[in-house]
Amino acid sequence: MPSTRRTLLRSVGATGVSVALAGCSQLSRLRGPDEPPPSGVDRLPDPGNSARGATGEWSTFGCNAANTREVGDGEAPVDGVTERWRVEVPQFTNQAPVVAGGRVYQPDADTLRVLDAAEGTELWTVEGVGTVPLIWNDIAYVSTGSAIRALEADTGEQLWERELETPGRVTVPSTRAEEQLICGAGERVVALDPADGTIRWDREVFGQVQDHPAIFMAHWFVIATQAGMVYLLGMDGMGGRRWQLPAEPTAPPSADTDSVYVNCRDGTTYALMDDGVGLSDSGINWRVDTGWADRGIAVADGLVLVANGQELQAVDTKSGERHWEYDIGDWRHTAPAYGRDTVFVGGDRLHALDPTPGDSPDGGPAVRFEREFAGRVGPGPVLDDGTIYVVAQVNDETYALLALE
Repeated sequence: MPSTRRTLLRSVGATGVSVALAGCSQLSRLRGPDEPPPSGVDRLPDPGNSARGATGEWSTFGCNAANTREVGDGEAPVDGVTERWRVEVPQFTNQAPVVAGGRVYQPDADTLRVLDAAEGTELWTVEGVGTVPLIWNDIAYVSTGSAIRALEADTGEQLWERELETPGRVTVPSTRAEEQLICGAGERVVALDPADGTIRWDREVFGQVQDHPAIFMAHWFVIATQAGMVYLLGMDGMGGRRWQLPAEPTAPPSADTDSVYVNCRDGTTYALMDDGVGLSDSGINWRVDTGWADRGIAVADGLVLVANGQELQAVDTKSGERHWEYDIGDWRHTAPAYGRDTVFVGGDRLHALDPTPGDSPDGGPAVRFEREFAGRVGPGPVLDDGTIYVVAQVNDETYALLALE
């Protein structure tokens, strides 16, 4: 960002105040943001007919089955935000919530807290669950580390539990239209029946399976392991492709209709193809030095968006060209979320950016608004029903989960 614009942002930003910056492009070399599309969509996506398995809610770690972190309901605040409620959370909270069915699911150490999305009041809690769940049809599927449980979303009542004997960890499941639940159990991939947890099939892989497999092309499950392996498995568990990456993935994979995107601990983001073409016929289309992205990457509008603890980077999904970098401050527990042609990300404040001003990423990003708090912003943000949910430092000693609209 040019120094003149940074100086302007610093001078007009004040703690607890949203600053709308549309129309001030003449003060810098950056274009101003484009007019966002109208709020909402004519029809919510059908997860059974969507390549991304989107439901219109932020119902899993990466929003949808493909982990793209792009909302499907077409709703997001683009002109600034006001606070609807806040709930205090521990300082060391490092996971963003999921939000679905009017409920917010926020991990708190080894307890999952479930809050009313409208008011922030606590509805129920469950101990022994330290990760975000998968929400589908008013059922929360959670991992205890050794088992998968199905809980009633409105009460927390347990419907069933499936213990999986393994020397490793049982991971949070993924699904495509609730056809089956796919989770890791140590170095095994296991498919469960959503109705009762019956095991349908399992398959051995190399390395501890990581949380939140992605769906690719509505057919393949993308499985990443701590050994740097990435597998494409069909709905019956049959293998379609595998890659050996040089380092452990930092976060769950993401996918669009062309590629699978994986960020690794060597500081590189990889675009993987399933057709055997690319670098050295390895099925790697491109690789870009982006830094780590611990909390996930976003894939939207032809861009892979990576927040690496210092800056947000936009990389072309087709070519791997880096279109822009944007300083977000020194904080790694944030990841981009996308809605209404706007990317939201934390860091030293909440940033809302137009990634493609003038319908081109080459001039981006352009600032829509910023919101400062007492300190760092993240984990999150996530989006649901036009509301941003994010953890932020709200005074010297207090951290809170905020609902901003």
